[in-house]
Amino acid sequence: MAYIYEYLIHEYGGAIQAGNFYDLGSGEGKPVIAMSILGTFKNLIGIEFLENLHKLSLEAKQKYDKDIKDIITKNKNLFNIEKPNNIEFIRGNFFEKSWEDASIIFANSTCFSENMMNQIAEKANKECKQGTIIITFTKKLYKLNNDWELRDGFRRLMTWGIATIYVHRRKKKTK
Repeated sequence: MAYIYEYLIHEYGGAIQAGNFYDLGSGEGKPVIAMSILGTFKNLIGIEFLENLHKLSLEAKQKYDKDIKDIITKNKNLFNIEKPNNIEFIRGNFFEKSWEDASIIFANSTCFSENMMNQIAEKANKECKQGTIIITFTKKLYKLNNDWELRDGFRRLMTWGIATIYVHRRKKKTK
């Protein structure tokens, strides 16, 4: 996540940090926690359907909430943040949550079906505002309309192997 964050800051500057970060299929919550430490997002929301993974994300948040203030105080030179960000982990279907206020949407979509990727694109076309960035792994969002641009596709080594990271950005929003 650090590499993706640095890429976003380099390409888009600090404006990306002012909004909301969504993680679709957030699993154990690692990207949400990582982005909360790296940036100054208003809200970071992880949405996970599977109960056991959602429970793990809640445990991660509990540890984060317990330790982060002390860590920030002791290591001010390492962090861009002065206080903990607002983190929320939701158990449910990410298609049922509005994305209208999203600045960045992240989906480790390697195992997502083509149908699911098409549904993500359709929802993004309807709801996402101008400037929203969607990051996907391994798979592009082919069904995005012409309001979107595919900014980059670059390969990175992950703990589970090499993945291509796609960065989609909404350049305008037509009605």
